[in-house]
Amino acid sequence: MQLRLKLVLLSGVPIVVALLLMGATMQQQTYKLVREEQALVQAAFMHSKEAELKHYVELARNTLLRIAEGPGDVGARKEQALATLVRMQFGQNGYFFAYDQHGQLLIDPKTLPMQGVDFCDPNDPVGADSAHRILSTARRGGGVVRYNWSKPSSQSVVPKLGYVLTIPGWDWVIGTGIYLDDVQEALQAIETGARSNIESTRQRIYAIAAVCVVLIGLGGLALNLKDHRVSSDKLRRLARRVVRSQEDERVRVARELHDGVVQVLASSKFLLETAQLQLADPATPVPAAPRQALDQGLARLGSALVEIRRVSHGLRPALLDDLGLEPALALLAQQVQESGAFAVRLVRQGVPAQLPAEHGTVLFRIAQEALQNCRSHAHATQVELLLHGTRHGVGLQVIDDGQGFDTRRVFEDGARGIGLRNMRERAEALGGLLSIDSGRHGTRIAAWLPLPHAAAPQEAAAPAREHTPLPLAHPAP
Repeated sequence: MQLRLKLVLLSGVPIVVALLLMGATMQQQTYKLVREEQALVQAAFMHSKEAELKHYVELARNTLLRIAEGPGDVGARKEQALATLVRMQFGQNGYFFAYDQHGQLLIDPKTLPMQGVDFCDPNDPVGADSAHRILSTARRGGGVVRYNWSKPSSQSVVPKLGYVLTIPGWDWVIGTGIYLDDVQEALQAIETGARSNIESTRQRIYAIAAVCVVLIGLGGLALNLKDHRVSSDKLRRLARRVVRSQEDERVRVARELHDGVVQVLASSKFLLETAQLQLADPATPVPAAPRQALDQGLARLGSALVEIRRVSHGLRPALLDDLGLEPALALLAQQVQESGAFAVRLVRQGVPAQLPAEHGTVLFRIAQEALQNCRSHAHATQVELLLHGTRHGVGLQVIDDGQGFDTRRVFEDGARGIGLRNMRERAEALGGLLSIDSGRHGTRIAAWLPLPHAAAPQEAAAPAREHTPLPLAHPAP
């Protein structure tokens, strides 16, 4: 695993884990606060309901006490009191109930203005338990009692909070109740809102985690791209140094061949030629066999000199250092054409007078490799070298009429196209471009090298067709 990827993981994973733990802690604390809030809301609601019920029951009790203390028959006053109690209502489902000292209901539910009312009847199995709770609380002095009962408006069984008191003298138990379904709805609304807030917060945390991971990934990608560019620049500079060292070594070898071995061979040839001239003097009689051997040695020595000069020029033509790229290309074209392989024509257009040594070397090597490919593989009959330049850069095109090749297959095959890869690497080492276009009608290799302190490299396009042929020079070897 790469170090950069490790750093991204070491920075991204803890952030994601921390955000997830924060989300879980937030959820737990939120539910805890919701439960505390529900308890507080329920306590507040219950206290409010109890106070409200107490007020209603005490109001009804005072009314009944005034009737009980009034004049008239006791039975008539009790009937008046029950009638008054039936008419007393509050809210949508608020009504009063009354029991006698024996626990019997004193009010008929059918006499109430609202429909669906059912009292807790001690004689009814359904309401016996609730009625006993009510009567027991009243006998202990009255107060709050809780039970479940049917709500008239919805005909559903819901929790109900009741409050009961006794009427002194008559031993009646009166009371009323308030249904607590609204309290349950309020508590449920609180919980629903809390769950919605928790879910919304969780989504935000997940979004923040995703953004953090993306930002970390982008940062790592940017660093990788930067490192890649730096590495590419380093590799390009290294390649240039390698090529430069190769060329320096070629120059050294060529110079040593020319200044050392060639001079020795030349002096040896001079001495042998002098000896040959002396032997050719009619006044000096010499056997025929030594004379023939001397002639053969001189011939072979001359061939060796020619071969060494050829190798020296192949390693590094002296014209490339002394006169520049154009004469070197002219000499290369002349040598190839004299070998009888094919016709070569050199054309130039707008080439700068002074080219950096690196640029001249790279273009010369590209031309050298391309001509060698034309000789070995293309079976061409005519080759054109186009050397063109602008103030931004210099380009070279090698165009032949050979049989061409499949560039994709050549580059995909690792064992083939080594020369083409070398040409491309040489051009890219100087920030240039190299394009290869091959088909049935021939091959076109175009290289473009930007000049130092010039604009970005342009596409290796063909120059204008109006060019001036450059006569092939015939420099001395």
